[in-house]
Amino acid sequence: MQHANYVDYLIIALYALLMVRVGFYVLRFNRGAAEYFRGGNRIPWLVAGLSCFMSGFSAWTFTGAAGVAYRSGVAAIGLYVGNALSFLLGYFIFAKLWRRSRITTVMEYLSARYNPVTHQVFSWTTILFQLFTSASTLFGLSLFISAACGFPVTWTIVGAGGLIVFYCVLGGLWAVVVTDFLQASILMPFCLVLVVLALGRVGGVTGLVHSLPPEMKTLRVSGEFGWLYVLSWTIMVSFGYNTSAMAQRYFSVDNERSARKVALLCCGLFFVGAFVWFIPPMAMRVIYPNLPALEASLPSPSEAAYAVASLTLLPHGLIGVMLAAMFSATMANLSAQFNFKSAILTKDVYQALFRRNAGEHELLVVGWLTTLLIGGTTTVMAAIMAISGHSVFQIMLTFNTLISLAYGPPALLGLVVRRTPQWSGLASFATGLILGILGAFVYHWSLIQQVAIIIPSSFGIFFVTMPFDRGDTPARAHLFRNLSTPINVTQELKDSADFTAPVFRFLSRTIVSIGLLSLLLLFTAPPNQRATVLWFAALTLLVGGSLWFVRGAPGNIEKATVDSNGVAVTARSE
Repeated sequence: MQHANYVDYLIIALYALLMVRVGFYVLRFNRGAAEYFRGGNRIPWLVAGLSCFMSGFSAWTFTGAAGVAYRSGVAAIGLYVGNALSFLLGYFIFAKLWRRSRITTVMEYLSARYNPVTHQVFSWTTILFQLFTSASTLFGLSLFISAACGFPVTWTIVGAGGLIVFYCVLGGLWAVVVTDFLQASILMPFCLVLVVLALGRVGGVTGLVHSLPPEMKTLRVSGEFGWLYVLSWTIMVSFGYNTSAMAQRYFSVDNERSARKVALLCCGLFFVGAFVWFIPPMAMRVIYPNLPALEASLPSPSEAAYAVASLTLLPHGLIGVMLAAMFSATMANLSAQFNFKSAILTKDVYQALFRRNAGEHELLVVGWLTTLLIGGTTTVMAAIMAISGHSVFQIMLTFNTLISLAYGPPALLGLVVRRTPQWSGLASFATGLILGILGAFVYHWSLIQQVAIIIPSSFGIFFVTMPFDRGDTPARAHLFRNLSTPINVTQELKDSADFTAPVFRFLSRTIVSIGLLSLLLLFTAPPNQRATVLWFAALTLLVGGSLWFVRGAPGNIEKATVDSNGVAVTARSE
């Protein structure tokens, strides 16, 4: 097994420069807070969908989840099939409703559906607990990079955190979704190439299945990662993947049909990814029944399985692409969380409590500052986690479960159930949060126990309050009027520029350039590994070339241009 060298480090450096370039490119799209936090409802559905998909996983997928695949086999596939199924709720129910809500932040909806107190309690609590989730995500990236390169964990956290904060502060949601799309365009060809190489090493699918221990090929009913665990996982992520940053993608597109396409695309990609991502670590179980020692000291050695697969099977240069792909996965997740939490602090705290009449430019400046604050705090917390030496999987699972099961029920039920009093959301949330804290830190409940106890309790409290409803408030009546009114794109977005064509031209040129530059790796790759480089380059060029043909909606639509000062302007075309 080899280690990263100077070629790989050069790839990582070029990738970091690309992310900085994206931040400066999309800076011109942000004229105010509406563009910064929801893209002016003009994010193309394909970009929003890939961004939603990328935001749904991180380097944790290639560390903690890869460790599950190395130890338990098909259980990891079951978990991510559960992720895919959770987006069907978005497709059939929630994507349309989130888009029709016509909001800038998810928390803004809570004020209309319930009351300002619920709004503020949810805002502050969500920020606090999701800081731990974001920090564990950044911690997971540091483990992966240090495992492959031997870099100090803490300095990896500082460097990666600083880069993510930089482009998020500059570009807002546009920077998040455009970089997510680029990152997916790097990550998916890379993962496909690695799957083919891993299967080739173990004798194909038949050889892999034959060589794995029997316990890795079946799911028990109970126990660690059995059917009950997978079912509980699916219920838990169904709340997380239809609220928070994911909901932000649903209401960043132009209409309900586009929002449903976002959910359906995520469902399909997660289903395919469930098999693509976890074949390499399962193959490593065959090749290395005991994983070789790496320079980094990992809390759980199996969490290095994906890194070992890449270091074993790939030529130098593509190892650098692998490391860049891990940056991609984590950046996608963290940038979404940074923008989401910045939106809460800016719109739901600063404007709601201190400056109700704040203008769009003022909110944009506050958005920059709060993104910087959130990113810096996350980086510091991740460094503390690294020093403490806990398992990435357990940290992520603890805080993700806690906030999803507390926040999800009242947030989603409030969209479909109208007749509950203003305090019903807060009562349901408090029930879920208190039980979650007790279960996680006092009684140490398993995931199955938490889902079985918290969800019925939160739902029960919510529905028990129905007899106490005293009718609609003006805000609730307005919200449900919106929820029942289809989006009229021509009327509602007449002042919002359509950036579809310039964005996809930029993406096409950038991805094609990545594919062409990757051909330079032929000069450093050994002769027997040059075909691997060619396959990666061909897949990347295919993706980039196909994007050139994507255009904006035809007809009476705003076409975006940029003036000499780099400011977005529009011109109407018929």
